[in-house]
Amino acid sequence: MISVCVNGYGTIGKRVADALDKHPEIRMIGVSKFTPDADARIAASKNIRIFVPKENYEAFIKFGVQPSGSIDEMINASEIVVDTSPDKKGVKNKEEIYMPKNKKAIFQGGEKENIAEMSFNARSNFNNAKNKNYVRVVSCNTTGLCRIIKPMIENRDDLEKISVSLIRRGADPNDSKGSALNSVEWEANSHHAHDVQTVLGPIPITTTAFKAPQTLMHVHSISMKFHGIAPSKQDVENIYGKESRVALLRTANSTSDVIEKARDLGFNRNDIFLVNLHTNTIVSDKNELSMAITVPQESIVTPEDVDAIMGMTGAMNQEKSMEMTEKILGMGNIKSKLEAAFA
Repeated sequence: MISVCVNGYGTIGKRVADALDKHPEIRMIGVSKFTPDADARIAASKNIRIFVPKENYEAFIKFGVQPSGSIDEMINASEIVVDTSPDKKGVKNKEEIYMPKNKKAIFQGGEKENIAEMSFNARSNFNNAKNKNYVRVVSCNTTGLCRIIKPMIENRDDLEKISVSLIRRGADPNDSKGSALNSVEWEANSHHAHDVQTVLGPIPITTTAFKAPQTLMHVHSISMKFHGIAPSKQDVENIYGKESRVALLRTANSTSDVIEKARDLGFNRNDIFLVNLHTNTIVSDKNELSMAITVPQESIVTPEDVDAIMGMTGAMNQEKSMEMTEKILGMGNIKSKLEAAFA
């Protein structure tokens, strides 16, 4: 079994920890917590071992949470660290902790690409992770785009250009600072295009990002131009109908509609893990194709972090790893229920 810990117990960390705790090839050492709070109590109630800074040990005990040891001890006991610390802190952790301890680590998309030996997406480049010491799981938006673009590249060799407009959520639902109430911000030539290229190579893609005052999901409007006749709507549905991490939603009309169904269907934390392709937005005209996807930013990278461990260690091949991860997270059930709801 592979000994793994999660350094950081926020939006991504708590989801990854839950998944790793159920994986048959992984021994979950525990998670780090720096502040005694409700999240610490919830983790303890799940029998997840909590490791804290030595100087905060007594504060956790007074709070009613018994630490299992120090963060240093947690990392020492682990073969791989999944770093889910706040953006830009990963590089400091790498230089000051992981490298001196000779520990492999997985970082998140909020870090710069040079923190790792490769940028990772399980559907796109799983095998490249083998024997790597440092891997970066790309951001939620880049993950969603890779899951859409990679199958199209495999099915069509005449893709001329991809243009994407991203409508990003202003903040996660648990962010009390929130986003601007009366403003939409934008950024031309956003980093997402380059991030996709770090996974898929030098494909012709441009991205423009808009930040909107909403918290539910990201929305991408994708335009693809081909040298030949573009795929028909039925072609598109056939291509992505085979993808285990893409849900084809035919009648949804808003992000709130999708999240409400996630609530109604009883998904844990409303987590979807999939990228949603909204087939009622597909337009094919001559050599151009357009469509929209929604990206559940809180959960979509969770399976990628799990698969990165299998890819780095070679414990499972791509097919087996993705299948096991999807089983643990119930992604097949989520996909079928969402697709039935929006048939």
